[in-house]
Amino acid sequence: MAGSKKKRRLLPIALAAALLCAFLVFGFVIPGGSITDDPAQYKNLILMIGDGMGENTLKAALEADSEPLAMEAMPVRGQSRTNSWPGFKCTDSAAAGTALACGIRVINGAVGIYPLDPLGWTGTPASLSEMALEKGKAAGIVTTDLTSGATPAAFSAHAANRGMESNISGDQLSSGLNLIWGAASASVTADKAAANGFIYVSDRAGWSALDGGGRSFAQFSEADLSKTANTDLTPTLDEMTVKAIDILDDNPDGFFLMVEAAHIDKYSHSNDFEGAIHHVREFDKAVKAALAYAEANPDTLVVVTSDHETGAIALKDGKYVYTSGSHSKADVPVFVNKSDAGFESGGVWLNREIGAQLGRVLGFGAEAFPTPLFSKR
Repeated sequence: MAGSKKKRRLLPIALAAALLCAFLVFGFVIPGGSITDDPAQYKNLILMIGDGMGENTLKAALEADSEPLAMEAMPVRGQSRTNSWPGFKCTDSAAAGTALACGIRVINGAVGIYPLDPLGWTGTPASLSEMALEKGKAAGIVTTDLTSGATPAAFSAHAANRGMESNISGDQLSSGLNLIWGAASASVTADKAAANGFIYVSDRAGWSALDGGGRSFAQFSEADLSKTANTDLTPTLDEMTVKAIDILDDNPDGFFLMVEAAHIDKYSHSNDFEGAIHHVREFDKAVKAALAYAEANPDTLVVVTSDHETGAIALKDGKYVYTSGSHSKADVPVFVNKSDAGFESGGVWLNREIGAQLGRVLGFGAEAFPTPLFSKR
């Protein structure tokens, strides 16, 4: 009899343990999260990511050249907290990109999957690109990184690790996106692009001929995109932004566009202020172009932020200096061109909250954005 009572007492413990294991396997997922606002919905959404761009990166840029930054004139200014799952780790670009793309925090290295579910047994979280396509909108990605790089991958693929280039490129080719432009990834060829319905271009001449008459996959020279002076063979980030908007704007239901400036991060890893600041300014030209479009098309939300800070830039003896060659946990800036999208000046948001809120702007409810437990910091 005593043994039977002991078994009954152990049953709730065993059930709780089983549920805990299920949470571990399936990614600590519960619906809802802290997205409670009812934001205005916008026909067009442009999300612009300065990879590695922190608050002090911007201050250093203004210290080097006092010419005002277009992003600093945007009416809403807040910050984003960038830690990766489970909420206290310093993020990499894959986890940070996934938070912004899918509204969910994941482990470092993971792209568009649930935490602790690298095989996608429970499915995969939808990205803003996929949500836009579901709404009948056009969707595109512009980057100066490899098209399979961590940030563009988060908006167009689902993979256990950012290094799975062939898997990521395969997802991108079958993604249904209207355009994917960036530096060349090894697995993307003209034949594969054509087989998946893309017009393939690899230089400025081919890119300039694109007119929106079809979906396009552009693969430029990474060396050119990384330089502080583009060659005539490769368009600049602001040129790509303008043309991408022009093409995506043909969709009567609107569009989603992600624009990434990748080399603020890459130069900061090398503690190269001149290169990083140059790319801040190049990024800001793209921001200015997006804001000009939004001014003429008021049903357009523009959000500018960063995935993380790189270099742990600090003010020492009256001068901004790098104190690290790695990413830091520093909060990063967030700029928004509208005040009714659920963002208020002075706010500090988890990076996943920004992604989820932008999904709400596209017309999806809070239930569409699973929230990892133990990730509320």
